[in-house]
Amino acid sequence: FAFGHIIGAWILGKIYEWISKKKISHYGWFFLLLGSVLPDADFLLDWTLNTELHRTFTHSLFFVIAAPLLLYFILKIIKKDKTNPTELSIALSVGILSHLLLDMIGSAGVPLLWPSLINFSFTHIGYYNPATPSFLHAPLVNLQRMMKLAIVDMALGTAWIFYLLWKKRMQP
Repeated sequence: FAFGHIIGAWILGKIYEWISKKKISHYGWFFLLLGSVLPDADFLLDWTLNTELHRTFTHSLFFVIAAPLLLYFILKIIKKDKTNPTELSIALSVGILSHLLLDMIGSAGVPLLWPSLINFSFTHIGYYNPATPSFLHAPLVNLQRMMKLAIVDMALGTAWIFYLLWKKRMQP
């Protein structure tokens, strides 16, 4: 869920700032947080084109490398004076990695070695059957469970926004 992934990447960014005693730039935060939700962009293809692409290449080590490399070359072409392509590409990569690590907790895992059908999680390594229907085609009980988790995710996001308002990091 989006807010859970964003909060996970935000915590990693804050840990980095605390350990290194360096501030992450606004662009760095943008790409770190974007990377934390980018692997789930494949949902858009699933919903609009009726495909079953979720948790395929966007949840793999291939994507961890390819997306930041693409960003690096785009930023090199644009040549903005205030941007460091290496720093921003690393931020995107760390955001994507945080997403994959969070997806590996308590789930069926992610295909780190895509196109291999082996999924990796913190509890097991197993074969993923591509014929397994996605949650879009799941029974009502599964959809209700996912809805409850989505509500918890929205509550986390709301709490995070209130925290940022309280710390005066964001203005209403």
